[in-house]
Amino acid sequence: MGGDGAGHAPSEFARPLGTGPWIPLVALSSANVRILYRNRQVLVFNVLVPLLLIVIFGGLFQRGPQAVDLVSPPQYLSVFSRALPGSSFHLHLVSTTTARQQVLNNEVGLALLVVPQGPGVVTVKVLENSGNVTENGSLTAEAEAAIAALNQVLLSRPPAARGVVQTIHSPGGLNSDSLANSNYIAFLAPGVLAYAVLAGGLSAGMRLVGERDQGTLRRVRATPIAVWVFLAASVVSQLVLVVIQIAVLLGVGHLIYGIGLGPSPFVVLLVLLVGSLCFLAGGFLIAALSRREQAAVVMSNLVSLPQLFVAGVFYPLAGAPIWLQKLSIVMPLTYFSSSLRGLMAEGQTLGQVTPDVLVLLGVGLLVLLVAVRTFRFEPSGG
Repeated sequence: MGGDGAGHAPSEFARPLGTGPWIPLVALSSANVRILYRNRQVLVFNVLVPLLLIVIFGGLFQRGPQAVDLVSPPQYLSVFSRALPGSSFHLHLVSTTTARQQVLNNEVGLALLVVPQGPGVVTVKVLENSGNVTENGSLTAEAEAAIAALNQVLLSRPPAARGVVQTIHSPGGLNSDSLANSNYIAFLAPGVLAYAVLAGGLSAGMRLVGERDQGTLRRVRATPIAVWVFLAASVVSQLVLVVIQIAVLLGVGHLIYGIGLGPSPFVVLLVLLVGSLCFLAGGFLIAALSRREQAAVVMSNLVSLPQLFVAGVFYPLAGAPIWLQKLSIVMPLTYFSSSLRGLMAEGQTLGQVTPDVLVLLGVGLLVLLVAVRTFRFEPSGG
């Protein structure tokens, strides 16, 4: 009696695939990933374009190995030479006056002044140009590593070496020369990666509008699949796209320029996850407000392009006009790129970038709430 009316056993298509939401979630996520892979626009605008930005702008403005002045008794030269990799730094002995002048002129990345304080005790002053906001974080981290190496030599008679960072202010402030002579790729890469995640999240909203216009969402609501499973599958597939973006951008960037995730890779991945969810919520809101896919494209450009040029992706906001700095405050990409740059290039900790991450979380939750309340599953006129 368990068959159909004709006495036949039910077909395979009539049998449930399993219990719980996980099977349809995995199936839908896999289907979305395949759709993303076949969508040439996604690959071009979310992977290839950000990659070209890093390669082209990095090639235009990135300079070679940094020169480092060392004002020190000659016996410390070998210690710092071993601590600072020769592929990235050229170290040479100079006088204090020469070191300060070369730092101001951007002829060197930084200067290390080793001042003996007594037997086995030295102070290492790290001189850096205040105008080089794009490189001081990474260079200071390298200097601290060199000081730590010096400590290994002097620890037989503690307290050994103590590092002090001293910023030298250029009379002219930030200018194009100091920017061109800085470690520009360390500044650029986190911002481009943040923009790639933003573009990917908004493009997910455009795809959702297309699926609504084609009647896909209506058919999903007619199936036993829960709506949240369908939306969760979009989130999972978007996170897969983010992983591909990270792998391609940082993979090529590392091979060409040596960029990476920084000293806290897991924290960087956590921030990338938060940013991905925030901008994916933005994509859902665009899908909720757009009647047609063309309108979603226009709205996505209106959201993403101003942030690309105002949120400090290509240049430091410290040197921008005051009105532009104030405008950047309302751009979520400002906080996303700032937190990634702090972790990847400036050696910051999770605690230091927490304010930026909290802003992203707040914006994402607010946008998601509005999107949920305004989203329509029926096409316009349906």
